[in-house]
Amino acid sequence: MATAQLTPIGVGIHNVLIATDFSSCSNQALNIGLKLAKEHLARAHVVLVVPSEEFMIAGPAAYVAARNAAVRDLEALKVELQNASGYVEGSDYHLYLLEGYVAPSILNFAQQKQIDLIVMGTHGRGGLGKALMGSVSELVFRGSAVPVMTIGPHAKHVVQAPKPKNILVAADFTAASERAAHYAAGMASEYKSKLTLLHVLNPKQMSHVQDKPGVIQETEAKLAALLGPGRSGSFTSRVEIGRVVPTILQTAHGIGGDLLVMGVRPAIPALSRFMWPNAYEIVRESSCPVLTVRESAI
Repeated sequence: MATAQLTPIGVGIHNVLIATDFSSCSNQALNIGLKLAKEHLARAHVVLVVPSEEFMIAGPAAYVAARNAAVRDLEALKVELQNASGYVEGSDYHLYLLEGYVAPSILNFAQQKQIDLIVMGTHGRGGLGKALMGSVSELVFRGSAVPVMTIGPHAKHVVQAPKPKNILVAADFTAASERAAHYAAGMASEYKSKLTLLHVLNPKQMSHVQDKPGVIQETEAKLAALLGPGRSGSFTSRVEIGRVVPTILQTAHGIGGDLLVMGVRPAIPALSRFMWPNAYEIVRESSCPVLTVRESAI
């Protein structure tokens, strides 16, 4: 483990999109998203998508009933937010009812409103259900040009204030990792947070390495290089040997991480419903919110 210095770029958040479906995870996302928007004096856009393609299969009457129910739910949400937190629709946030495929609707709205950050929950579907049905959250964070903060079903360690104290960056030295590290550094500077950069080495590959300390030291130097030269301010480079997903999750828990940041690759349209990548599993199992930063789409 090595400690170094950094001078991160600032994080500009002016428009926050908060996607809700009234599940427990999305309720947490709504709470965090509204607090983040308030902290940054940003506009909060709360979005509910009615998946019209699913209800139209059952017939027009089912679709109309679903849309009417969504309108009632949004009206109830306005009352609840005002009574519980004093949030007023139209000034503290804006509500939107969209119709269509959920992930594309969210992404299109984000582009139209020049969103800087998307906040959403995920049901954490795994196994065969995830392979067959896909994950809306994964389609969003792999398709979004802006960072996405996802709250999973195991996220018990959720900060009540919008300022994380301990930020962990899971880095694999891709272009997305570099973007994620710079974004996390900006957050750490703005929030006065502790920042840890983590890389996980493959145990099978390391079993044939004689100079393990040398490899770890070299990897720590590569982690520091993600942030570029001439940095001031502190961060920690950390290298672990083990399986990627559990090692990242255990490290986040061990350091008391309240935000996990990582880079992700764009979705491949033909394979997006059948991907089984580390990113989704980490989001699904993480005990804290996960912020994903996508590399540029090819």
